[in-house]
Amino acid sequence: MTFPTSKKTAALAAAALAFTGAGLVGVFALPALADLGGASAPHIRAAAIVNSDGSVVRSKGVTGVRKIATGQYCVRLDSDINARATVPVATSQWTSAPWDSSIFVRHDDNCNDHRDIFVGTGTAAGARDTGFHVIVP
Repeated sequence: MTFPTSKKTAALAAAALAFTGAGLVGVFALPALADLGGASAPHIRAAAIVNSDGSVVRSKGVTGVRKIATGQYCVRLDSDINARATVPVATSQWTSAPWDSSIFVRHDDNCNDHRDIFVGTGTAAGARDTGFHVIVP
């Protein structure tokens, strides 16, 4: 089996790090990838890629997304994340957003839970279902 140079280099580096003068230190453990879609996002408490219908492509620290109206979504964060104390950031998905897209994000009591952040998507003409990415640093 052959690997591209970058994968071969990474595999050799990992093998080298696994050994020291005293012998085998341990086996590399993968981070826990859970929630809805198994995203890895180091140094980020929560992140998700969400389709325009509210389905989640992958996530970290997000336990659900609920589409409440056209262009309006409630993103439920893990219970240990206080949405009101966060500064969420969102952007429209390239593949599903028209050029004049707008996106808004905030913690929101309209979602009826302190663990939720609200994401609104649309255009100058009004609300529009649009896929988006959201992160909570």
